[in-house]
Amino acid sequence: MEDIADLAIETGLNAGASFVDIRLEYTRKTNLDVVNEVTRNTILATEKGAGIRAFVNGSWAFGFTSDVTKHGIQKASESIAKMAITASKWVEERYEIEAPSFQDRIEYKAKTPIDETPVEYKIEQAKQLSKDMSQIDVRVKSARIIYRDVYTELCVANSLGTMVKEETGRIVFIPMCTAKDEKSAQRAHIALGLTGGLGDMPDELMLMLVEEPSRIALSLLDSKAVKGGVYDVIADPPLNGAMIHEAFGHACEGDSLTSGSSVLQDRMGTSVGPEHINLFDDPTLKGHVASFVYDWEGTRASRKQLVTDGILTEFMHSLDTASRLEMKANGAARAMTFMYPPIPRMSNTFMEPGDWNLEELIEDTKEGIVMCNVNYGYTDSTKGSFMFKSVHGQLIENGERTDIVRDASIAGQILDILPKIDAICNDFFYDAGSCGTQGQMAWVMSGGPHIRLRQVPVGGV
Repeated sequence: MEDIADLAIETGLNAGASFVDIRLEYTRKTNLDVVNEVTRNTILATEKGAGIRAFVNGSWAFGFTSDVTKHGIQKASESIAKMAITASKWVEERYEIEAPSFQDRIEYKAKTPIDETPVEYKIEQAKQLSKDMSQIDVRVKSARIIYRDVYTELCVANSLGTMVKEETGRIVFIPMCTAKDEKSAQRAHIALGLTGGLGDMPDELMLMLVEEPSRIALSLLDSKAVKGGVYDVIADPPLNGAMIHEAFGHACEGDSLTSGSSVLQDRMGTSVGPEHINLFDDPTLKGHVASFVYDWEGTRASRKQLVTDGILTEFMHSLDTASRLEMKANGAARAMTFMYPPIPRMSNTFMEPGDWNLEELIEDTKEGIVMCNVNYGYTDSTKGSFMFKSVHGQLIENGERTDIVRDASIAGQILDILPKIDAICNDFFYDAGSCGTQGQMAWVMSGGPHIRLRQVPVGGV
């Protein structure tokens, strides 16, 4: 790989580029869909290729090739450099790429490496989870398990001297339960993921894959539609994480700043919420599905504290956005595959826990609603606006949980909502998922503790 990478860089520089980088990638993927112990879909895929970029006076050109021979790489790199030179004639904003270089190799370690695990064993595990879920209650009519894994070998090199290799294995389970009685049918799902192998999933999480979606779906059979109004809302970790990720995190991605499409434009160092709020994006956390040691540009990953004591303190940058804004690249660049250019993306995004105990917080809430998980929603990072419909919830009356409810939604602008958070619990949970932006999907984790928002509009019937 090193010889191919060096050839791409040398060729691009000789063609006139001032900066060149290359990502050599080999990926194996498994997607399984099991419903009521029957395998409905099995997809095995292998991808191999290189993504190459060239930079000249503020102008980027990107291309990719599946021909990773010396001839194929040399031809692609020369062509991409020439495109950057041509495009640079019309660029008004001129700057240079400045960043430290890294040299390292990160090996993939797991109890049961996914690249060595037979697909038959993966199907067997998914079928067993489906069987266990279907046996919980006779009202469980559909027990569906979606299983996804990806093994990746990534080599990133650039003309600044970076040469890093990182092997990873990622797994995500998405169990989905449909419960039905004589009155209604209800659905629920969760998503849990990790970096590692099948043997690295803790027993309690494997149990949660079966029990949690069925518990939610069964409880919803006795639910009623919530009445719209203004409530004190206690948001659970997945809903809290979704709000932070979608309505705030995207506005912290560096390319939203360079494009002028962030509600946080020119807000660095200013208050965006109460002093007890601390928000992070941290790809260095061990074992999470969105964790990595080096980003897709070869920059060492780092823990980014987006908000410190209510003050906006950091953004997520790629080499491009950091150079343009004269800030430090902090390892946030990611790409879906070698066929896409790296852009600033979130990884493990969360709110730091506080001091409140959840049950004490409920007792302290005289009239309100607990809202849990996210069914669907939308966001606009330019305005910071959002709407999320929760999967389920529970009313609070006189400090006690009462009726199970559904069809509750919360909407607003994140800079108006954050100041309404008056209590943060000491619990914590992560929800796995994938996030799409600019046509690229990426594994992400979002979460945090339960929080209370005072007097916010809740949509219902």
